[in-house]
Amino acid sequence: MKRINWKAFLVRLFLSLLGTMVSEFGIGCYYACGLGTDPISVFVDGFHGISGLSYGTISTICNVIQAILIFLFIRQYLGIGTLIGVLIGGPLIDVFETLVRTAFPLETTTLPVRIAILIAGLLTTGFGYALGIICKMGVGCFQFIPLFLSEKTPLDLKYTQMISDAAFFLIGYLLGGVVGIGTLVGVFLTGYLMSFTISLFGSRVDDLGPIFVE
Repeated sequence: MKRINWKAFLVRLFLSLLGTMVSEFGIGCYYACGLGTDPISVFVDGFHGISGLSYGTISTICNVIQAILIFLFIRQYLGIGTLIGVLIGGPLIDVFETLVRTAFPLETTTLPVRIAILIAGLLTTGFGYALGIICKMGVGCFQFIPLFLSEKTPLDLKYTQMISDAAFFLIGYLLGGVVGIGTLVGVFLTGYLMSFTISLFGSRVDDLGPIFVE
């Protein structure tokens, strides 16, 4: 009969929640800086433009679709973290974007400050995505494709993340999504930031042990 390792469960659950909140804050920063959204958000922005729905609503719809794909193709990555992303990921983007825009209105915010917001968005998005993988409580839905590719090909996660981001960027651009220098920064650097974070903290979380033990 297996029992729950409560320390491992609670720490991993906390990291899953933190990863979702941090990554959605990062996406909100991308939107708010006005220098180009992250690659996934270009994809979301494209559908936002043709549907009229909010960014958060479109993100929620995409999360539900990809949660179904995770269930069908890489079920081992389906978990509480996936559900967290589906339920609160999209609305958090709307909240954080509003907060950052309120604090730093585009009309009065200088370019250096907007660049700083972009950098904050890049760092927190990559860090948050990585936490979602490290905690092993179920990944956020948009991590499905790079993880699936890294399992099915010899490519490292940082490269499959780049491929995934480039694909979302291209589709979103063709749908009319707004792009900028921030988008290109996200395409080329997010995967590297994720790999760095995983290499730095992954083994420490693994030391907590599994959630279920004999």
